Amino acid sequence: MKTPNWALAVGILMMLFGGCSVHGDIQSINGPKLMELQESIMEGMTETVKKADKAETEIETETDSTENNHAEDSVVSFSNSNNEVLYDEITQNMKKMFHVSEFTKVWMVRFGYMGLFVSLIYILGGLFLLIKKSFSLKLAYIALGLSILFSITKVVVLSADSTGLFFAMATGFSQIFGVIIDIVLLIVIAVSDKQAYQFSRQPQL
Repeated sequence: MKTPNWALAVGILMMLFGGCSVHGDIQSINGPKLMELQESIMEGMTETVKKADKAETEIETETDSTENNHAEDSVVSFSNSNNEVLYDEITQNMKKMFHVSEFTKVWMVRFGYMGLFVSLIYILGGLFLLIKKSFSLKLAYIALGLSILFSITKVVVLSADSTGLFFAMATGFSQIFGVIIDIVLLIVIAVSDKQAYQFSRQPQL
């Protein structure tokens, strides 16, 4: 008996989603290094903007010929200091919003390595739905159940860090979406005709 259409659809989706998860897991493993690089780039850009704004103001001051030079110098100086304070406030607020603690960084890497294992099981679950083995359905159930459990655990652990609320929320939304997909696939398998996976034992001679 050929592989049913529902199994083809579920199997292909599981392999596709599993492949995407592998990519995300690798990004999670390299996440702390990328975050440090982003922070250094952000600080460099802020300093560049500060210098450019200061240089532009100085050029305008030099080319501007007015009678009250003293008064204008005071205004320019006050404006420069205000701009620097504004840039500093923006930078600090951005850092607070996207701050990721050492706790979260450590668990990002751990979940990345654990996620590679879960993603591999997920891909195999989809693959064996296509090639039909006696354990195909059990493996698909295990893969989807393990994926749901892993997603929930990930959200719970990362939410425990109050300093990384923004990161935890972003992770939570993505994991909830994944859990919904897994539940839908589980329902499809549960309600579909599984006759193609019912193998009768060969009679012993």
